[in-house]
Amino acid sequence: MKLQHFFISILLLLLPLAVQSQKQTLFVDDFTSDVKVPESVLTNIRSAVIDGITNTNRVNLVDAHAIIPAPEYSPMENALRYRAQYLLQGKLLNREATDDGISGPKFHSRENSYKEKFVIRLQLIRTSDGTTIFTRNYEETGSSSGKEASQYYALERALVNIPYAMRNLIEHNFKVHGSIVELVSDNNKKAKSVYRNLGYDDPIKEGQRFDVMVQTSFAENYMEHKIGEVRIKEIVGPKYSLCKVMSKGGEHILKAFEMGAKLHIVSRQSRLFDE
Repeated sequence: MKLQHFFISILLLLLPLAVQSQKQTLFVDDFTSDVKVPESVLTNIRSAVIDGITNTNRVNLVDAHAIIPAPEYSPMENALRYRAQYLLQGKLLNREATDDGISGPKFHSRENSYKEKFVIRLQLIRTSDGTTIFTRNYEETGSSSGKEASQYYALERALVNIPYAMRNLIEHNFKVHGSIVELVSDNNKKAKSVYRNLGYDDPIKEGQRFDVMVQTSFAENYMEHKIGEVRIKEIVGPKYSLCKVMSKGGEHILKAFEMGAKLHIVSRQSRLFDE
């Protein structure tokens, strides 16, 4: 065990000190609306989006409401002022509500029953060249009934899926990349666990899964294909973590590593039945 700790310490010293965190900075602009709605509705939707993004721990988030944006600057210019690589904009396209908060009281088909439905469009823009890299409309619905029912509770239920949707958005557009630097085999038959060059300084967490990719060439064209999966077992340093090799792919990972192939790992989207 002491010898293993010694080798780990050596590897930590040899890892490039110049490697920086892979966290990108995302500037979240003020949301707008194509329809007339109470300001509180737009604020609650935007807050749910921000909370969902923050919980991923994948990006550094700059909230336009938490700073003092220069009014003479465009959203893109304000994002660049805070050195954000990406800008997120949201627009409420449609809303249907039992009590829209604007017009007078409405007759309810059932006493103390409220419904909420809205469509919000999110647009992710790369600030370096102004390219839109992601656009999607999210349609959410919710309802509330009973003695304590209100339009607010209906909206709250309509926002339940937003954190999951934001996790998918961030995991798809902000992938984490790394390399395998050491490997532990099971009687030289298959890879049992690996060490890779990602750690506390990077937007990762224990239990997260990564695809293991190997580069191949055909007719002078280079491509990568998946040969296995690993799951973070323990983060042991700023740029170092221990991963368990999942059931399939251990033999391929060991063979490629012994042949001197560079094994590239890339984060993948979470799945419902991940361990």
